[in-house]
Amino acid sequence: MATPTLLDEAALPTTSPQRLSLLASDSDQRVRAQARRHPQCPPEILQLLEFAESSPELLVAGHLDLLAALGPAARELAARHPRTSDETLVALCMRGLMPVILKTQVNRTEQWFMQRAAQDFTLAQYLAQHRSVPWNLRRSARRTYRVAAATTLKAAVPSGVTPAAAAGAVVSADSVREKLRRRREPIELTLEESLLIENDVRLQRLASRHPALPVELLVWLDQRFPNGQARETLLIRLAGHALPAKTLLRFSREGDWEERAAVARNPALPGPGRERLRGDGDWWVRAAVAENPHATPQDLLWLAQDTEHVTIREGVAAHPNTPGEVLTRLAADGERAVRLQVARNPSTPPEALEHLSGDERFMVREAVAAHALCPPDALASLATDPNERVQFVARLRTSPVTESAATAALATRRRQVKLALSAAPGTPRPAVEQLARDRNPQVRAQAALHPQLPDGTRRHLTNDPVPAVSLIARALDDETPPDQLAFLPRHDARVRQALSRNRSAPEPVLDDLSEDPLMDVRLNVILNPAAPGTALKRRLVDQPLRPDIRRHPRYQGEVQEHLHQLEYAEADQPDAAPDALRLLAQSDAGKVRRRVARHANTPDDTLLLLAQDSDTEIRRAILKRKQELPYALQRQLADDALPEIRSQLILRPELTAPVMLHLAARADEDEGQLVALARHSGVTPEVLTALARHGQSGARRAAAEHPLTPTPLLLQLVNDQQDHVQRGVLRNPVCPPEALLALIHHPRLHLDIAQHPLANSQVLEALVYDAAYDRHMRTERWLKNTALWKTAPVQRWRRWMASRASQRAFAQRNVFMAVTEHEQVTLRALRFVSRLNHPDINAAIHRRHQLLSGAPSREVSS
Repeated sequence: MATPTLLDEAALPTTSPQRLSLLASDSDQRVRAQARRHPQCPPEILQLLEFAESSPELLVAGHLDLLAALGPAARELAARHPRTSDETLVALCMRGLMPVILKTQVNRTEQWFMQRAAQDFTLAQYLAQHRSVPWNLRRSARRTYRVAAATTLKAAVPSGVTPAAAAGAVVSADSVREKLRRRREPIELTLEESLLIENDVRLQRLASRHPALPVELLVWLDQRFPNGQARETLLIRLAGHALPAKTLLRFSREGDWEERAAVARNPALPGPGRERLRGDGDWWVRAAVAENPHATPQDLLWLAQDTEHVTIREGVAAHPNTPGEVLTRLAADGERAVRLQVARNPSTPPEALEHLSGDERFMVREAVAAHALCPPDALASLATDPNERVQFVARLRTSPVTESAATAALATRRRQVKLALSAAPGTPRPAVEQLARDRNPQVRAQAALHPQLPDGTRRHLTNDPVPAVSLIARALDDETPPDQLAFLPRHDARVRQALSRNRSAPEPVLDDLSEDPLMDVRLNVILNPAAPGTALKRRLVDQPLRPDIRRHPRYQGEVQEHLHQLEYAEADQPDAAPDALRLLAQSDAGKVRRRVARHANTPDDTLLLLAQDSDTEIRRAILKRKQELPYALQRQLADDALPEIRSQLILRPELTAPVMLHLAARADEDEGQLVALARHSGVTPEVLTALARHGQSGARRAAAEHPLTPTPLLLQLVNDQQDHVQRGVLRNPVCPPEALLALIHHPRLHLDIAQHPLANSQVLEALVYDAAYDRHMRTERWLKNTALWKTAPVQRWRRWMASRASQRAFAQRNVFMAVTEHEQVTLRALRFVSRLNHPDINAAIHRRHQLLSGAPSREVSS
């Protein structure tokens, strides 16, 4: 892809025609189009390019020579054309187009180039030195060049001198020896120096030990001295040095099994080479691919399918780029070495660690306890592990770590202890700084992620010699340029964790990380103030992340509206899970909380929280639930400040007696609510007792009217200061006679008592009883047995007493009439009623006498 500079240059009015000619045949199509539209672009060049692109079969040698002098696209066209002259092809070869020529020109083979090189010393030198030349051709060209160089040297020195001596005359053997002894420095050898080494055994011994010796020379030395020091140096160079891609690819195709395995470990090996070697017939080569730091998840997924060789699966399990689903599968592998590597892998997901927390091997459990992604439940279980080492590591993660405890832990010098301290957020800063200097790269990498690590120390880790450590430190360093952060490889979970926390990370990176399979990474994105709104919206599906999303500075607006719609739809689902409803109850949308309050699956603890909501409609929604309200929720609503809420609560049929007692004990409760409480279907005598003693007269009246009110309370309410309370006792459907008798002390109630269906003979007699008339009747009974009974004075006295008694009773005529008509009236009561001389009374008494005479069992003896 062209850089913006070339594109701008093709549009500038000051660009020269010569430069436009080159840009019009650039490799980038945009640059070519822009240059061809330029008014200064030479017309003849435009015509030639259009002709070459539309009718290449009509081109002649002159056209092709001119195209070979233009830009990359024109040169490649000339390199592919069969009519291009030999001289032009040689020139194009020396401009880096040899692979195109060998691939497209049938007659221009490697042998043709060697024949040309034998005639052209400059071409031979280019073929021998340039890395784009195929290996076989370069090796042949080196021989040709050495012969040509020896011929040149032979002509320049006296006869009888060997080529090595001739080369030594030009190049000093001591200088070459000095180069070979500086093994910590890169080495560059000329062809003359290489020729000198190939002819001097002592220099060959030195060269075979130099770690940076050119690969071609090491191969030559290995062929001359098989299985010697050169072989070992070659394998080391192939495995760990940044060699040209073509060299690595060639060894991946043509090398023996040791060379292929060494190349498979090289981080610089291009992707096609790894893809070839991961399917190699030798299992050791495939295992080496699993050790390559740049092995992709696709490579590791392919290798993880090998069920025959434990070494391959062990390498896959240890690689931080292995996908989480593969690690989860390997966590159940039958080989303990594989499970141990999964437990130590920093990219292992929490679900795999939870499975491994019950592994039979204590080393596996210890690694799980030290892992930064170990779930809290698994850590809590491992903190009580029977193995002391496992228990110690787990407690470092679950308990506060003091400075002295951290120092003592570091003194153990165990890697899992150091990893546990690196992962524990409460580790003191001095200990974290010490961990950042640890010799183990895995400990340094984990320490680079610690929040207590100073920025300066983390920035120092960006230059760590281990690429994984420096990569993590750069991913978290806010001074790393955003364009570099955008292209950092993210297969390692630690890199993704670091990027998700970096406030300088570009928005597209955070947007991609918002879909990461690890919850920790997704949470870090949400907590990052630089996270874009699209990332927030994408993570709205994760209910546990929503509280953090609401606190994000970009939440207001479109994200908020989208969340409210999503939450309402979730709360409206009839099969919503209790845990989901528990999280939905934390919504900042009142309509969502109201819907949760009415949902049938909402758990009790969530309803308790909603009952404390400041939104009155939410508490109303709770009271409209069709399901029974638990006691704790009733108790909470009973203390609500709004009388309306308490009134609706009282209407609930499942209202418990303790809550009723609590409501009845409120001194400021509304009288209407107390009356409703007394009329509740579940009211108990204890509640009625509390109401009977309430300061509100309405509550006392309601208690007096209730059939469950205890009799002693009714007897107390008889003497209440409020008349309507006393009448409430009369309205009680089970009012006992004792209460009626007590109410007789209130004359204004006599008529109601006389009409009460539960009034017995004793009550009726008490209503019409008159002490003076009672003495009069006893005197009459005594006089009736004497001779005085029929005397005139006694008869006058009798008439006078009867008149007086009738006058006193006249005010109670209605009471007497009611008593006379009462079913429970007795003869004794009728005798007292008869003192009132009134036609209606007399007629009523007569009728009752007739009824009582037919039913003597109801008569009460006087």
